[in-house]
Amino acid sequence: MATESEQVYERLPEDETAPLEILYEDKYVQVSTRALVIKRYYFPSLGSRAIPWNSIEWVHLARDANIKWYGMKCWGMGISPVWWNCKARLIVRGSRWYTLKINRVQNLLASNIVVKVKNTYIRPGSYVDRPDLAMAAIGQLIYRNHPHSN
Repeated sequence: MATESEQVYERLPEDETAPLEILYEDKYVQVSTRALVIKRYYFPSLGSRAIPWNSIEWVHLARDANIKWYGMKCWGMGISPVWWNCKARLIVRGSRWYTLKINRVQNLLASNIVVKVKNTYIRPGSYVDRPDLAMAAIGQLIYRNHPHSN
């Protein structure tokens, strides 16, 4: 049985010469040299969505992508054209009932990413545990796979 990081339901071009290197991974996203994988994306199967780097126009934090607080949702599409993966940490954070805290809007907008895929209107969105590390890895791979970087 495949692990959660191996459950990719979109076909990616197989390149045996390029080894799979994972630069960042948490329980919501995986940044590898082949694709950006958004976990818990599809409803109701919780399947992952893999987006190859050559089909990504840009990736921004939600605050930089002009997403408002009312455009965010725990799973699915809210008012904005973003389909959010399933995440339980949208509203509250903490591991025990007495440590639960309501997330502030600034924290939500700074810890969610939005992906613009070429020739699509709906944009995938996801929560990330470490937005600074995730965006550094994503920026590196977008630059590496950009057609003008050679």
